[in-house]
Amino acid sequence: MKDGLLDFGSMALATKDTAVYSQALDFGEFHADSPFTKHTIGLDTDAAVVFRTAAAFNAADDVTFSIQDSADDTTFLDLISGVKVAAPSAGIIQILNMPSHHRRYVRIKALPTSSGILTASTVTAYIEFGANRTI
Repeated sequence: MKDGLLDFGSMALATKDTAVYSQALDFGEFHADSPFTKHTIGLDTDAAVVFRTAAAFNAADDVTFSIQDSADDTTFLDLISGVKVAAPSAGIIQILNMPSHHRRYVRIKALPTSSGILTASTVTAYIEFGANRTI
């Protein structure tokens, strides 16, 4: 189930080899006495970041996603990166496990590439808890 508070929003991929970033989600202050961030408290299943596109990509186009974090909502570093998804079709195109430990702010980076001229497309990303999914 998609939660409006855990939605990174839409990213318009329009220029090849140019990274695009989502809005950042604020998970609040980290407390040293707790090994968990807000998204893992009381849950028995892992959270995942779901990437979805409404339309299929051109056959020459692909995209690589990364989950980034920051302590100050300014300087972001990659936490994890997914594999390059070649010519994704419409629907869910990749799922990455949400890191259980991260700094206060989290955002998504999408890097589109193409062996030709990139066809503009839009990708949405959101955090989802323990749903049964198939790709």
